[in-house]
Amino acid sequence: MIEEDTGKVVASARAAGVSPVITIGITVPSSLDAVAAARAHEHVYAAIGIHPNDTEGITPDQMDLLEEIANSSDRVVAIGETGLDYYRERASADAQKTFFREHVRLARRLGKPVIVHDREAHDDALALLAEEVAGEVPVIMHCFSGDRTVLDECVRRGYYFSFAGPVTFKNNDAAREMASLVPADRILCETDSPFLSPEPFRGKPNTPERVALVAKSIAGARGVSLEEMESLLSANTSRAFGIPAEGT
Repeated sequence: MIEEDTGKVVASARAAGVSPVITIGITVPSSLDAVAAARAHEHVYAAIGIHPNDTEGITPDQMDLLEEIANSSDRVVAIGETGLDYYRERASADAQKTFFREHVRLARRLGKPVIVHDREAHDDALALLAEEVAGEVPVIMHCFSGDRTVLDECVRRGYYFSFAGPVTFKNNDAAREMASLVPADRILCETDSPFLSPEPFRGKPNTPERVALVAKSIAGARGVSLEEMESLLSANTSRAFGIPAEGT
């Protein structure tokens, strides 16, 4: 995304009351872009990582480069998106596990939270996290898609749960039920822009300001006001990522 477009996206988010913004890298180049955006905009922070679908054929040198990127700026507040994705077949399970493990170890070395992508890989993802995290860093379960059993185990471990556009989908009562069960101090929300646009924008490119629609859906599921939900999400985001609380 060119700087002019980034500026417009950030301005639109702030106009909608969405601040801070955490932009997430899913490759080395996009991680560099995320850090550049965070440096250029006061209310933007970066997470850096290599998405599990892009782990086939990557080398340890690329992980070394990620560590250099993380150490280059205090605007980097998390490692990820990393994890396991057994829905798509763009990378082998072995490659995904190897570099998921390396991302978690990097997060531990740096003392930063790890953002976990877990799609149809709950057992393996939880097993690897149990081996590698050991309670040393916060774990954020990105776009949580697990059932009650997975949720209960993640609650026991003290993980955070982030919900995105799918929680607004009319046929996704299961996600809203899970959002209603998460402990109040562990719930987060996100857009996953430009993906997973919430209703009524489903199927269209997503933007950060639409996180307000996700927050509204979660508030409804939990039976609280939107204002209460926004305050809770702001406090949880600040605690999970170690950044100032500014808004939703």
